[in-house]
Amino acid sequence: MTSVALVLCVAVVVAVVLCLRIGVRRLRTLQQRHRESLRLLHHELDDRYDLVPALVAASAGAGVDRERIRPVVGARSLAIAVRDQRLGLAERAGAENALSATIHELIAGLDGVDHWPFLRIAHELQNREQRIAGAVRVHNDLVSTLNAAVGRFPTSLCAKLAAIGPVVLFEAPAPVTASATTETSEVAGSEVRPQPEAPSGTVAA
Repeated sequence: MTSVALVLCVAVVVAVVLCLRIGVRRLRTLQQRHRESLRLLHHELDDRYDLVPALVAASAGAGVDRERIRPVVGARSLAIAVRDQRLGLAERAGAENALSATIHELIAGLDGVDHWPFLRIAHELQNREQRIAGAVRVHNDLVSTLNAAVGRFPTSLCAKLAAIGPVVLFEAPAPVTASATTETSEVAGSEVRPQPEAPSGTVAA
């Protein structure tokens, strides 16, 4: 082998190694951003849980029928139970969809209610819904980007080297319905199996 050929071989090897290192670094950056987006989404969801009891407390002064509040309370209990049992993202997205649906339904029917403490919390919930929707979009966009990179040659080789695999969207093909969540006292202590009755979608999207 001539010196020129040897230099070319070394150059090719170095180029391949550099490309692999760059690819691995990019995938790890995407993976870290995905994890951060998921933590942010979970934080937003947990903050929404904290607003529901305040809404319930203010509903009495606003004269809101208890039966209109009950689905929101039940959906919150189901969502917390799914979180605490560490079920998959699809199951959690389904439970969160149910909570979003009950909140939207309640707030949409507040015409004539002028009790400021109740309206203030309802407005905070609306803002939280928008933030959750944004967090879901960011998370799912990162998931799509990461999964595309993992499944596409040559970055698929980098993914194997870095032991990075595809991740799951925060999306429920068949989320639970709010009607399945009205029994609040039994949800937290039982195994949660969401029922696929509602149309597909993502949280607050």
